[in-house]
Amino acid sequence: MSRIREYSRILILLIIVGVLAAGCANQQEAEKKPLNVSNLNMALEYQIALQKAVEIYQRAVADGVDLSAGPCLANDLHGNPDYSETMWVLDIAHYPREEVDDLPENQCSAYREGRARNFIEFNTEGQLIKFYSPLMNQ
Repeated sequence: MSRIREYSRILILLIIVGVLAAGCANQQEAEKKPLNVSNLNMALEYQIALQKAVEIYQRAVADGVDLSAGPCLANDLHGNPDYSETMWVLDIAHYPREEVDDLPENQCSAYREGRARNFIEFNTEGQLIKFYSPLMNQ
């Protein structure tokens, strides 16, 4: 009987420690440091995102993905998801732009919802239409 009590006490102690540890982890998440954007080399970030965009586009074409509706190919193309200022998306659109390109289901939800603030837009043939980053002089 005393072993059962001992195991019960250990179990209760482990539960309490687990709850406390989870609370500390959540507090650390809530206290994340603000991003110092002056430390970012956005030209380099763009080049990295562009290279990844080319790779994702080529993979989509090789996999037979239908690009005719101008879909979003990557909501998390590049960057740190904890900081929307660093996140890039890859969207496919027509050039010149068509009505289908403005449908929400064909746009990157991460950009629409503010989880990403930078985008790269390719046409259906994989050519760069435009890119946008509020942290770059264009």
